[in-house]
Amino acid sequence: MQKIFYEKEIDLLHQLKELVSLTVDESIDYKIEDHGVRAVGSLAIKGEYISQEKRHFLENVELDVYADDQKIIDRQDFHLKVEDFHYDIIDGNLKIKIEVGVYGVEEGENRYIQLDEDPIDEIEKLSRDVETQTINEQVVAEAPEEIQDVEKLQEKIYETKEKEEKVDDDEDLGVYYLYVVLPNDTYASIARQYQVDEKMIRDYNQDLNLDVGQILIIPYAPKDHSNKV
Repeated sequence: MQKIFYEKEIDLLHQLKELVSLTVDESIDYKIEDHGVRAVGSLAIKGEYISQEKRHFLENVELDVYADDQKIIDRQDFHLKVEDFHYDIIDGNLKIKIEVGVYGVEEGENRYIQLDEDPIDEIEKLSRDVETQTINEQVVAEAPEEIQDVEKLQEKIYETKEKEEKVDDDEDLGVYYLYVVLPNDTYASIARQYQVDEKMIRDYNQDLNLDVGQILIIPYAPKDHSNKV
């Protein structure tokens, strides 16, 4: 089993004086994919509290967890379950930490997810996801049927990359490269080639197996001359 910890602050307009009740329930669907299983659903955070009078609140946390076949021990046993949760009352608002167990997978390092992201960051992420999907579909649609070997398809991707590289420097946000995996490729070698952090490539591609012909999304990472710790 692996654990994922979700942290979320619930804005109650600084009116929470006493928490009467609090529950967290999961509602999850499981989808079998080519190289793993995806869990999609939500956590419903429901509670009752006292301000001037008794009030109720409901917050939903969206879940999208992918498990690669290499990490899954038993597909039939793969599921997510709320194990525990803890909360703090901070300045009249509620901060909750939810522990979710991921069953049917090998043990791994616990993951911590902060859900209070800036709305602008969320919009930019959604925009990047949509653009990535559009580019991917365009490349596949334009590739002629007679292109069968990986090297020719790689040339097609490079053509797309050259077009993307012409984007003005002020429009760096949302630019991606597409890369077709060749024999003996590793995440490390691809990261060196594009001068992008290996973990970033793994995260964007959900740590997919590097099968020959697999298309990877390579995030554009402009050079940063600031100090890094």
